[in-house]
Parts: sequence; structure tokens; C-alpha cells
Amino acid sequence: MRIFRLKDSEIAQYDTLAREYGTIFNSIKWLSLFKDKINLVGIYNDNDELIGGFHIYTEKKIGLTVCRNAPLTPHCGPFLKVNAKNHVAVMDTWKKALSLMADYLEQCCFPVVSFSLVKDIIDVQPFIWRKYKVIPHYTYLIDLGQPIDVILKNMSPERRNDLKKGDKLGISVRLCSDYKAVQSLVMQSFSRQDMKIDNQCLESILFNFADSSNSFAFVAEDDNHTIAAAFCIYDAKTAYYLLGGYSHDNKHRSAGPLVCYEAIKYAKQMGIKVFDFEGSMVPAIESYFRGFGGTITPYYRINKAMLPLECLLKFIKRELF
Repeated sequence: MRIFRLKDSEIAQYDTLAREYGTIFNSIKWLSLFKDKINLVGIYNDNDELIGGFHIYTEKKIGLTVCRNAPLTPHCGPFLKVNAKNHVAVMDTWKKALSLMADYLEQCCFPVVSFSLVKDIIDVQPFIWRKYKVIPHYTYLIDLGQPIDVILKNMSPERRNDLKKGDKLGISVRLCSDYKAVQSLVMQSFSRQDMKIDNQCLESILFNFADSSNSFAFVAEDDNHTIAAAFCIYDAKTAYYLLGGYSHDNKHRSAGPLVCYEAIKYAKQMGIKVFDFEGSMVPAIESYFRGFGGTITPYYRINKAMLPLECLLKFIKRELF
């Protein structure tokens, strides 16, 4: 097995593998949003056949090249086609691929590396052995194979009360194709929480990437005013709650849960297997997601920096370094 930077002639093959063995965040259409900041890396078997890959997103910070998650992208991969059937052989294949990935990153000599691995990867020893600091993060997954009444029953009493109250107040929820409304609500929420969002990236996702084959959104309305939105993207297996927002004037705490619940039901109707809330390490947001009754699921972030930088980052980003 070997790892090399992908050739342009292999992009179509990479995309086919990514769609089958990876997630929508590995697809070329998604990664094209980030243009020349993305480098595609292929994983090859001993016959030099492409069997997987991952991407590297880089940007300049105070003159240094930082390797990190792309904006609004939960992981870099990797994905891998494994032909082995034996459990140990499958583990051996993944261990070798991850070891090569760790070696490749070392050879790139990035001053700072900080990105997440896809949640299916729980064996992070190859990175630990190479002195990366590995930090668990968490998301909540809802199994959409369950009946909808079971999904509703698994929610917290508070979340179910929110849904009942919203119905009593006459808040309407509808599928939305006007993503300008979604953009406005997302921007208001980020502003209210004093959080930053890349406006150019947000616009690219909503108006260049999103279409009916990969995305959907629900909005809540009260007195003809749009007061909350939930925007999801999806692939064959999973719907991801990517963006949400609500109006400054929204006095109904039920509106947010209502649009999320409709998104969950809609994903289930589409035959998607899992609804992923995409996690948060912000306590208030984590608590909100937890109330929908999903299964808490870890994923891992790997971090490493040049020693002088690492010492500095311990003061700035102690939770990572």
C-alpha cells in the first residue's frame, strides 16, 4: 500500500470511490467549493490501483501553513475500499492506511495540523504513536430505521413539549427552496452568539453546491414571518444537520425543534439510514442536540504543531493542544 497526491486524471475515479465508501464531504462537488486550498491524496494498493483517499485543506495564518478541517466540513476522511472479509485482515488494512496517512502528514512538514477523522474510525493508534494529540469530539446519531413514534418517544420530555407547544401556537413548517431565507437566519444566529462564519463559504454551499440531489431545508413561519430554519445535506446513507438559525424577533423556542423534527421525518421518508446532528463541543448546543434522543457517538480530532508553536497554542487552544 502507498499514498501519493492524486493525479488530475484520477479525479473521476476518486469521486466514484468517495461516493461509495466515503461521505458527501469527500465528494469532488463538495471539495470543489474550496478550490486551490484543497489537496487530494490517493491511497493505492500494491498494484498501484486507487482504493481510497483523503483531502488536506490548508490556509495561511500569520504566515504559517495550517492544515485543518475545511469550513463547515466535519472531517477529511479517509475512505477506503477494503476487499478483505476477515475481521483481523480488515483491521490490518485500515491500520496500514492510517499509518501511511500519518507518515504522509509528517513528510508535508505542516507547522500546525488540526483536523478530524471520519466518525467510523475508532483506531487512532497510528497517530498516537507518532506523537499526535488525539481529542475525542462527539455527535448524536438518530437511527432512521426506527418507527417515527419510537424516535419521538426517545426525545427528552422538554423536546417533545417544544413540539407540542409549537403545534398549539400554530407555527407552520414547510420545505423551503429559497435558501436566501436560510442564509439570513443562519447569519442572525451566528451574530447573536458572537460566532464567526465564512460568508463566502456559506453562499457557495447554499447557492452553488446545494440542489435537490444533495440538500433540503425546512423553515418555520409565524404570522407570515420566517422565524427558524434547518438546512441539511445528505448522501446515500446519512443526512447531516449542517446549518440552523432563527430570527432575532423569534419569541417561540418551539420553532427550532419543529424544523429539526421535520428534517428528521423527511430524511426517514427518503430512505436515508441515519440523521447526524454533526455535534458540538459548545455545552448549550450539545444539550439542545442531545434532547432529540440520538446515540452519542465519538469521532476523533488529531492535532500536532511544531514545538514552539505547540507551547503557544497550549495557551490559546488548550482544549486541542
